[in-house]
Amino acid sequence: MPGGLPARLHQDGRGGRRAAALRSVRRRTAVRAPLSRGCHPLPGAGLGGPRLSRRPGGRKGGTMSELQGGLAGSLLRVDLTYGTIRREPTPEALYVRRLGGRGVGASLLFDELAPSTDPLGPANKLIFLTGALTGTLAPGANKMCVTFRSPLSETYSFSLCGGHLAPELKFAGYDGIVIEGRAEQPVYLWVDRGHAELRAAGHLWGKFTHETEDAIRAELRDRAVRVAVIGPAGEKGVRFACIQADAHREFGRGGPGAVMGVKNLKAIAVRGTGEVPVADGATLARLVEQAYALLAQHPKARLRRACGTPEMVEATNRLGYWATRNFSGGWFEEAERLSGPRLRETLYVGDRSCYGCPVACGKLSPVTLGRLVGSTIEGPEFETLGLLGANCGVGEPAAIVAATALCDAYGMDTMSAGATVSMAMEAYERGLLAPGDLGGVELRFGSDEALLAAIEAIGERRGLGDLLAEGARRAAEQLGAPDLAMHVKGMELATYEPRGVVGMGLTYAISPKGAHHMIAPTMAAETAGEPSRRLRADGKAALVAETQSIMALVDSLGLCASMRFVLDPHTMLEMHAAVTGRLLTEADALRIGENILQLERLFNVRDGFRRSADTLPRRLLAEPMPSGPSAGNTVPLETMLGEYYALMGWDSDGVPGLDRMRALGLEAEWAAAIRGQTG
Repeated sequence: MPGGLPARLHQDGRGGRRAAALRSVRRRTAVRAPLSRGCHPLPGAGLGGPRLSRRPGGRKGGTMSELQGGLAGSLLRVDLTYGTIRREPTPEALYVRRLGGRGVGASLLFDELAPSTDPLGPANKLIFLTGALTGTLAPGANKMCVTFRSPLSETYSFSLCGGHLAPELKFAGYDGIVIEGRAEQPVYLWVDRGHAELRAAGHLWGKFTHETEDAIRAELRDRAVRVAVIGPAGEKGVRFACIQADAHREFGRGGPGAVMGVKNLKAIAVRGTGEVPVADGATLARLVEQAYALLAQHPKARLRRACGTPEMVEATNRLGYWATRNFSGGWFEEAERLSGPRLRETLYVGDRSCYGCPVACGKLSPVTLGRLVGSTIEGPEFETLGLLGANCGVGEPAAIVAATALCDAYGMDTMSAGATVSMAMEAYERGLLAPGDLGGVELRFGSDEALLAAIEAIGERRGLGDLLAEGARRAAEQLGAPDLAMHVKGMELATYEPRGVVGMGLTYAISPKGAHHMIAPTMAAETAGEPSRRLRADGKAALVAETQSIMALVDSLGLCASMRFVLDPHTMLEMHAAVTGRLLTEADALRIGENILQLERLFNVRDGFRRSADTLPRRLLAEPMPSGPSAGNTVPLETMLGEYYALMGWDSDGVPGLDRMRALGLEAEWAAAIRGQTG
């Protein structure tokens, strides 16, 4: 077959099946290609076997007015308080306006959630939504977005998860699930093709995430069922608890697991056998062939396929923007041990891909330390190596793997966990904590023992862990040292040290959910070309504004963000047109992206957030980087922030202006936000 779309061998515990990529093939398979040593791409790994209906004319059971494909046609609305499940038509108009996933989730949460809703109260919602491309042949079309009010930042929030769960939900006949209310007793939701029911989960409460997945699959007598679960951290309200899916994938940031836990919802299990309707299958197939040919040759895709996301370690550290020891610096002396090529040679035992992905960036690693010895994790990812590793001063790969395994088992975001533990390590070294606070363990930077002990304590909410389970901001405030918490709006920073790549400082500051790097990941653009560009403010506001619109597009279509390295917005839109029958220009798409971003901003404005929340930790603004390639630099945030506000049409306090909102069709939402914040 021309263009790099050969037949793929899909292997997992149920055995292999060979099928051409452009035929309807079994989807419920996970690629586990054997390793070849060295940092180079592996042949034949990655296509997750999409299943398509190429019949034009819309979804089964109805017709579409503007969208001729891409949607299953229904949402599930689950009210846990009353134990009711209602099937509703997918709001097609919102998919036309905001594409799906993140965009439609923002719409529903804004419309349905009252201002300042308690994030850990029953009125908060979890809105799981796929994108129009999810479950199709488009490479990396495997993402689902969950939208909610965050218990960590108390802002609007969303989190994305890959793997196989999102396509499976589409194949079961649903574009999304809205969870509301609180069950009296633990339950899990079982979605089986066109049927859905709530089942008792008392026997699952308290179990680790992997134990819960195994138990549910055994109960349902189907090892291929896709399951999203919470662990003990979610049950106990750890504010950065995640939702684990497919054993190794997560809705990670902002605490969705804590929201799910307070609702007494232990899991969501899904089985589907249907198809995704596509308007123009022939055109989609041609575009996908071209995309696979590009992916096969693109240096970034080849490197990531060989080494996973840790391929970024060497460059990030070399340029001096890899956060180290609670953001006290940007260069880690043991980084080489954690680099992608080194881990490829010394740690990884297999590869794993998400649905429909030819890159297969997931790397399997054995656990050789701690209470989960003998198990296998997927990872550690780059962010995990940074925040559980360099930022805690830990350079031993086995310890980071063990810490990751604990976070996965308890169901916790590795990023917030690592950043919170590193804050506690600095507090200990400053004399604010004592060995007795962690069962006699000295909570020092670089201590493998301290890292593992702290994570277990957080997962159990035991002793000092009960305080750290509140997140770095709240814990540091309780310790009387708020400046030790590296956070924005309560969410801990990602591993990119913004004193070494200042545009990321602006990204962290303006993010609606707190300091999350994927709102506008500008690192590659900032470090390309002239070396000192990454240390200057000029051009960064425009770069962040454009990048965030592209990311809103990617997140709403249901694509993996890694695809943006190869697929430009024009190609994504061509695929969207082939699937839905609706052609958008790049200008249309960027306008949709901005519409989503402005709506997210209005949600937070309605809840009282202003310019004062769009800031960074004092350390990054006032203390020059002490050493390394970025030595002497701070983040010139105020300059960038003023330029960014002007580009977005916001006033000096960060409130969107009415004229800009009218132009974007957001006048009603603007009025609701202004009414909400004035009482």
